[in-house]
Parts: sequence; C-alpha cells; structure tokens
Amino acid sequence: MDHLLSGFSIVQLALIYCVGFCGLTVLGIFICRPYSHRWIHGRRNANDMIGFSLQSFAALYGILLGLIAVEAYQDFSEVKEAVSKKALTLTTLHHDLDGFPAPLRTELQRDLHEYAVEAVETHWPKDLEAPAPTGPSPTLRRMLAKLLAFTPSTKSEELVYGEAFRQINTLIEQRRLLLSSEGNGIPAAMWAVVYLGAFLYVLLMCLFDMELHVHVLLGATTALFLGAAVFLIAALDNPFRGGVTVDPAPILFVRDIITQAEH
Repeated sequence: MDHLLSGFSIVQLALIYCVGFCGLTVLGIFICRPYSHRWIHGRRNANDMIGFSLQSFAALYGILLGLIAVEAYQDFSEVKEAVSKKALTLTTLHHDLDGFPAPLRTELQRDLHEYAVEAVETHWPKDLEAPAPTGPSPTLRRMLAKLLAFTPSTKSEELVYGEAFRQINTLIEQRRLLLSSEGNGIPAAMWAVVYLGAFLYVLLMCLFDMELHVHVLLGATTALFLGAAVFLIAALDNPFRGGVTVDPAPILFVRDIITQAEH
C-alpha cells in the first residue's frame, strides 16, 4: 500500500486516507445495519457490549498507532538531521580544499560541486518510481583517487590533506546512511496489522444500533480521525519518497555557494 501511494502529493494522500476511511465507514453502516438488527440486537444490552469491546479494542489499537507514529517521526527526524550534517560536511570540505595547490584545488572543487548535484539527484529523484542507487558514488571515488595520487610537500598541505581525506570518508558514510534510510520504513507485516486493526475498528462502529443520522455522524467523525492517524504514519514512513519528505534546502544552499565560488 505504501508503495502504491508513494506518487501522490501530501494533500492527495490526506484525502485518500481521510475521505476513504469516512466513505468506507458510512458504506459499512448501511450494509451492516439490517444484519446487525437481526443477528445482534435481539437483546437490549447489545450496544453496551459492543461499546465495551470497542473501548478495549481502541485502547490497544491506539497504543499500537501511537508507538508506530513515534517511531516514524523519530526516523524522519534522524534523516533530517543527517541531511543537515551532510550539508555541513560539504561546506567544511569546500573550505578545506582551498589549502591545496592549483590545479588540484580547482579539480577537487569542481568534483565537490558535481557531488552536491549528484546528492540531490540521488536522494530526491524526479522519478519517484526509479530504484535508489546502491553502488558507491563515482564522484567521491574520483576525489579519493586524486587525493591518493597527491603528495603533500609542506606541513600545512599535510594537515589539509588529512582533513580532506577524513571529510570525504564522512561523506561516504553519510551517503550510505541516507540510502539505507529509504528502505528502513515500516515493515509490510506491521502495515498489515495497522490496516486490519482499522478494519475491525470500523466494523465495530458499524454494529451499533442507533438513529441513522447519529450513527453516520459518529461513525464518520471517528473514521476521519482514524484516517488522519494512519495518514500521518504513511506520510512519514519514507522521508525521501513519501508524502512528507525531508527538505533538500541545506544541500541546495551549499551547492549554490560552491557554484558561486567557481564563478
């Protein structure tokens, strides 16, 4: 389900979940109403028993949704922080490269600009259906090869060389971290439990015996909030290709600074 809805905008995703849950609940009320009268409400206390069951079920299901929502938000926050750290690493490396002699300095700065562009295209692809790359970055490998071929001749060049080497290795680690975060969403089995729980919750709501307009109003209201809760989890599930995505502004800002420095 998460893969099928990955191409929708945040507004479309919200409408799909909220309106979809409300529509299914209202439809379920009309379908279940004649059968529930015949099979369940032969005794006066049937509503009380359904309400008790719904209350117990809502407590367990609410805890489940709450834990999943917190986990999804924590993962989203960690990825957001990783993007900021990557932008900081790019900025630091850009300043460190000024300590190299020409023409190596110019070549490395040009490669760094190419990698900033590559990072945006890798983590925020225009084609959301395109598979995420799994191999190493050719630009970072090229920068490492140039550094390995360089022999520092002064003490300052040795210091700059060591720092630049460390920063490039940091960029490699950060790239792998961000790529792995795209596949670390909520497992399919847990999504199945979430949707099964939502179905059972709506089903219990449909079994009540009350005036039709009251039943529809209460059922649609409850389903609206339930859909909003599941939407929140789905929107945060993939920080790069989901409904709510991590902002690439920090890396774009660094990319523009490097572009201006080259000119």
